Amino acid sequence: MSKVVAVMGREVRFYLNTFAFYFVLALFAAIAGYFFWSSLSYFSLVSFQVATNPSTQVKGLNLVEGVASPFLLNVSALMLLVIPILAMRSFAEERQSGTLELLVTYPISDIEIVMGKFLALAALLFLLVSPTVSFFFLAQAVAPHFEAVSLAMGYLGLFLVGASFVSLCMFISSLTQYQAVSAAVGFVLLLFFWIVGWMADWASPPLGAVFRELSLTEHFRDFTRGVLDTRDILFYVLFVSFFLFATLASLDVRTWKR
Repeated sequence: MSKVVAVMGREVRFYLNTFAFYFVLALFAAIAGYFFWSSLSYFSLVSFQVATNPSTQVKGLNLVEGVASPFLLNVSALMLLVIPILAMRSFAEERQSGTLELLVTYPISDIEIVMGKFLALAALLFLLVSPTVSFFFLAQAVAPHFEAVSLAMGYLGLFLVGASFVSLCMFISSLTQYQAVSAAVGFVLLLFFWIVGWMADWASPPLGAVFRELSLTEHFRDFTRGVLDTRDILFYVLFVSFFLFATLASLDVRTWKR
């Protein structure tokens, strides 16, 4: 466990010592803030229209459906762009610079390397997402009070989605020595798992069910509404485990070739 923590600390220190990470952090917070402001403004506008015209009926007129859910979905879409950039160097840069060969000669196993890098990126994901929690507390200045349990479920789902993004992008990074290629391919594959559920409406019922089960978005929607479903948690755990195992297999193949 100490070796995993050492690898994790090495990776986190690298990111925290670069200006690019703080730029991404500030940009992420600014765009997420805009998403929250737009969701809250739209909800306030619709609420005012309903209050002044009682005959108007709006489905899902509550803070969870009207503000928290669209905001969390927008933040997850923003992570779709950011995480491939953060994860692209996890193995690609090490392969290009030759430090990966040096790292595997240390008395540390491949699984400890993979877990250390994964936990480091998960920690960076937490640093990106956690400031957005303050938006909900600041919003209380204009009256709305969000349910703590619903928010907790939403952010749990957001972190699981982010961990899934990280695991897939790490796998892609382990296959190439070019960071730009890693980021581009990682984004395309994440986008596929993001929109595959949309194809369910056009496919046959059996195939549509498969598309929905593969969709990262479909499993995330219940979390944004404050609903906890163990099947969704199991999906994300299996998704992360599969791509971490694939990353480990990629390193094993590289070692075997040497």
